[in-house]
Amino acid sequence: MHTVYKALSPEEVERIIAYCQSHTIQNGGLFEVYPGPDGLMKMVVVNSSPEDEPLDKFRPLGAFYCNYLGPGIISLEEEDPHHEGMPSAKRHIEAIKQVIDDLQRATRRGAN
Repeated sequence: MHTVYKALSPEEVERIIAYCQSHTIQNGGLFEVYPGPDGLMKMVVVNSSPEDEPLDKFRPLGAFYCNYLGPGIISLEEEDPHHEGMPSAKRHIEAIKQVIDDLQRATRRGAN
């Protein structure tokens, strides 16, 4: 089930996507960006890695979706709130939300 996490301007979402694309695993970052069939929607996988480990030790932390539910919308795939999910899955969702918040701050106009 997709749920809206943030409704931003399309320009803000494009800056977040551009940041993730320039900080992919291949570039020494933590992200993988996959385009949707229409080219507008993007799925961003956030990875975690133990310190000083090779790239093959990266593990997906989770993903978020840009423009899937509409332009400027960042959404998450979450379990039904009435369903008892695994505690680790809930922690991963919270971690992804924190990453999105950090990306929004890092990509604001004028941010360093």
